[in-house]
Amino acid sequence: MLPQPKPAYLLDGVPSFFAPASPEIGGSGSMATRLLVKSVKYWTVFLAVVWLAALGATGVQAQGKSSGAKIRLATPSASLSYLPIYVALQKGFFARRGLDIEVIQMAAGLVAPALLNRAIDYTTIPSGPATAGARGAPLKVICFTSVKLQHVLVSRPEIPAVSDLAGKRIGAGSFGTLPAYEVRVLIEKYRLGANTIIVPLNSTNDRMIATQRGTLDATVVPVPSDLKAEEMGLKRLLQMGSILPIPQAGFATSEEKIKTARQEIVELLKATIEGIDYTWTQREGTIEIIAKWMKLNPVQAAKAYDSVRDTFSKIGVPTEEQAKAYIAMLTSTASLKGDVAAGSIFDFSLAAEAARELAQKK
Repeated sequence: MLPQPKPAYLLDGVPSFFAPASPEIGGSGSMATRLLVKSVKYWTVFLAVVWLAALGATGVQAQGKSSGAKIRLATPSASLSYLPIYVALQKGFFARRGLDIEVIQMAAGLVAPALLNRAIDYTTIPSGPATAGARGAPLKVICFTSVKLQHVLVSRPEIPAVSDLAGKRIGAGSFGTLPAYEVRVLIEKYRLGANTIIVPLNSTNDRMIATQRGTLDATVVPVPSDLKAEEMGLKRLLQMGSILPIPQAGFATSEEKIKTARQEIVELLKATIEGIDYTWTQREGTIEIIAKWMKLNPVQAAKAYDSVRDTFSKIGVPTEEQAKAYIAMLTSTASLKGDVAAGSIFDFSLAAEAARELAQKK
């Protein structure tokens, strides 16, 4: 028997999508973990660490009762980008469908290998799996809850408009991060010119302090950090989602899971769509959830809700424009080569099926 060829995404037994200098994007506006996997031995140890970390992580159980097997869901730190999923957890929508969800906080760079190793079942951090999928790994993004960026451009109070940032210093993350990509698009769209300087500074808080002190003239921050920025005397200039309809959070899983647990995924997505609907329609209830989750007072939580409400999809499926914007962002931030086919990273068929079944019951 002839030896079988290795999958295209394997190099000497090591997934090539973890090659050096391949940044990955995390949730909540925080980005970029670089995984340098140099040998089969290191890869084996790495997966063992991922597995143990997952087992040792503090899980958050879904509200309500369920009778199904435990489903392990990896998330970043608290982020409004996956608010509808959190709402569905808190309101018991998953449990009502027999899904016992255990939430595990995990770094963005770990979720793709964790999915491949079956250490987790799903993640709300799609960028790592999408990057890996574009490089040949059997992973797919199956829905997006947020389809516009939940980031805000804030500036020093004396800056009257975005166009006045020409030749100024704008703080962003390092090269390969989402904030850096946003600022590059901003400079191009508003024709701010080559003299406009992008200052790499990964910490959102550090960027806000630098802007307050005048070291920077503006920076990009995630909601609800924009509330703190305003308290510091900074000015809201632009909702970045208004110029960048880039999906931010949703669900990603393995192709194996899609093949072997189709009905589970449909039920998961039905509960998610119910969470999206609740988020859109139940303002007061959602504000209460935001306040407790983000540790905000009611006024702050209301502002945060109003800021992000229209960033959410209605059924978990992005438009063609939004899908293309996501691929463009991923190609730039992850240094992907050549054209990325949508089918290599997306499979929204089950989200569409879940939406149809819910619509038929109304």
